[in-house]
Amino acid sequence: MSKSEIVVIESQHEHVLFTLEEVCERCGAHTDIIIEMVEYGIVEPVEQPSPEDWYFNSQALVRLQRAQRLMNELELNLSGVALSLELLDEIDDLQKHIALLSSQLP
Repeated sequence: MSKSEIVVIESQHEHVLFTLEEVCERCGAHTDIIIEMVEYGIVEPVEQPSPEDWYFNSQALVRLQRAQRLMNELELNLSGVALSLELLDEIDDLQKHIALLSSQLP
């Protein structure tokens, strides 16, 4: 079994944006699933007038990859993916907070 991974390369262009079509190509996902992920709050486009005008940043691509892995490997539905990502984000925030507090200890 091979895993496709999104590789984000840091460059001089910090604010590289991708269209919905480019996101679909890079993630190997159909437009409908990306639109549903936006509706569930899993990922948020930078600009939101309509799906044809959506742009996503590289962080959104990484988040979409995480969402796809949760769907494929754990067989979660979109509600489960949204909840899981929310909890993972909260864990990351708590770990950063713990690191900050730990650095302030003598």
